[in-house]
Amino acid sequence: MTNLPISSPTPKPRETLYSYLARLAAVWRKEAPELAYDMGAPFKRLLDQDRKALETVADWAKLSPDVMSELLSWTGVRAGKVRMKFRGELYVSRALRNPIMRGCPVCLREDAAGATEQAYAAMSIRGDWQLREATLCVGHRHPLVPLWHAAAPRDRFDIGARLREIESDILSGAFDRPLRDPSAYDLWLDQRLKDGTDDTWFSDHPVYVVTIICRLLGQAMLKEDAREDDQVSDRIHAAGFDAAVVGQAAFRTALDHLAAQATGALDEAGKAFWPLYSRLNRDYLNDSGFDPFRDILRECILENWPIAPAEMVLGQVVPERRLHSVTTAAKEIGIGTKVLEHFLVEVGAIAADDPRPQSRRLFDAKAYAELLAEIPTLVGPIAMRTAMGATRMELTALAEEGLLIPRTRVEKVKNPWHISDGVALVAGLSAEARYVAEDDTEWQTLLLACRRSGISLSELVKAIRNQRLTVGQRSGVNGFHGIVVPKSEVDALAAPARAARDEVLDEVPGSMAAAEFGRSVGLRNGGAFQALIEAGHVSAYQIINPRTGRPQHRMSPADMAAFHRRFVTLTTLSAETGQHRNTLKALLVAHRITPFSPEGKDFGAVYLRADVAAVMR
Repeated sequence: MTNLPISSPTPKPRETLYSYLARLAAVWRKEAPELAYDMGAPFKRLLDQDRKALETVADWAKLSPDVMSELLSWTGVRAGKVRMKFRGELYVSRALRNPIMRGCPVCLREDAAGATEQAYAAMSIRGDWQLREATLCVGHRHPLVPLWHAAAPRDRFDIGARLREIESDILSGAFDRPLRDPSAYDLWLDQRLKDGTDDTWFSDHPVYVVTIICRLLGQAMLKEDAREDDQVSDRIHAAGFDAAVVGQAAFRTALDHLAAQATGALDEAGKAFWPLYSRLNRDYLNDSGFDPFRDILRECILENWPIAPAEMVLGQVVPERRLHSVTTAAKEIGIGTKVLEHFLVEVGAIAADDPRPQSRRLFDAKAYAELLAEIPTLVGPIAMRTAMGATRMELTALAEEGLLIPRTRVEKVKNPWHISDGVALVAGLSAEARYVAEDDTEWQTLLLACRRSGISLSELVKAIRNQRLTVGQRSGVNGFHGIVVPKSEVDALAAPARAARDEVLDEVPGSMAAAEFGRSVGLRNGGAFQALIEAGHVSAYQIINPRTGRPQHRMSPADMAAFHRRFVTLTTLSAETGQHRNTLKALLVAHRITPFSPEGKDFGAVYLRADVAAVMR
């Protein structure tokens, strides 16, 4: 074919190469495949984007390198087997190549407005219409609608032939749909494709990735399928974009909101996040462009579901468990969920009034690992008494005076005792016990000595530990019940106590010995409480004890009130809140609240009320 002196048309903004070729062919009154053949650039080679064929078209139409480059950038150029370069960025081919060709009928009518004949020949296909995630012509506010369907690329990209077939429908308005205002997503995408302008955090991510993330997030939020209709697709993209455009924190917030809605027993991550999870876990798993979004989603999953170590989550193996549910923890330690629930509620790991099913009631696995390890080792009262050789009344007395503390005081828990606690107590008390004959009536058990003398069991135990009371082990009787003390020594201990009760020591009405007050608030280490007074942190006044002749600190009602205003202990907190000491202790540990210890000094388990107040609220 001879190159005749016919002026070649000028490419229109955003026009694709195949659209331009159709308009060029119309000038020559030929079909595009025929003109391509005459040029020496067969249509199939152009579809394959053969470099020499493309150069031939540029030479024929006298297109400058810049103009040809612009045409190709809106067409999409192959970059490997499954990738294309479009507007300077890489895309998966299927994001741009689809058997269904879409477009804006208003744009096409506008193209044909000045044509005197063959209106279709003046129409041009815009490159942004090819992008699957584009849904609107921003300039005309018209949805992009399907124009034709052709599986074979040769038929699909023979633009002139296809436009001629639908020319009358385009001009008649048969393709028209209701107009809508562009969303923030539409405006962002249009500008990003136009010149790359983007003042959002999405500027650091490819358009291909961002548009898909917006669609998948929108689907999860709206619980709608993007393939249903154009209006649904518009809503989905807009919702996902609006939720995430502010920044990574906003994207994470949207994910957390979806996770919070997963309150059913079977609501796993795949159900909560819909295709956002499945597509990032499967279709786009090896696409590094999605990694930043996949990482954020993975963190959300690990912080909202009880994922076990070694499980695979979005392409990565979980190194350690972060969360347990009541269900997973019960299964791991081999006890019933109802029993475990009592323990967890008591220590504040879960809320008693949480309405969610056991599989969605979560708690920090690391913070409560020791508790979970301990629970299977706990035993009931019979096993505890057997292990430490104590009677039922002796075990009850030890518990009432705080010498043995059950792991839980929930009545429904039948196994609250740790055998090692009881065994250690017996071993400590009987370490230096002397032999006592079975029929020796001058010795008696600790519980009997306590009842006969009026001295508390804890005071007798303290006297043994301080070597103020001789301890014996009755022949033929093992364990705690075999520990006996001399009646005479018990009577000697009881005498000063009786005398002290007869002395009138109160110079201030309502006052009491500082040591006694310390014990009343659970600070049984008298030395630690005395140190608080001597350091000036607790107010008290001093007298000379008329019995011992030694100085003694006492506290007036005002001193005691001042202590309570400034300090709390587990005992006083338990009285104020009605919660068990173990629950309160776990709560303080969880919130990293430590005992009062200025300059590192140890004053025992006493806390500043100001530190504890926020947690108690």
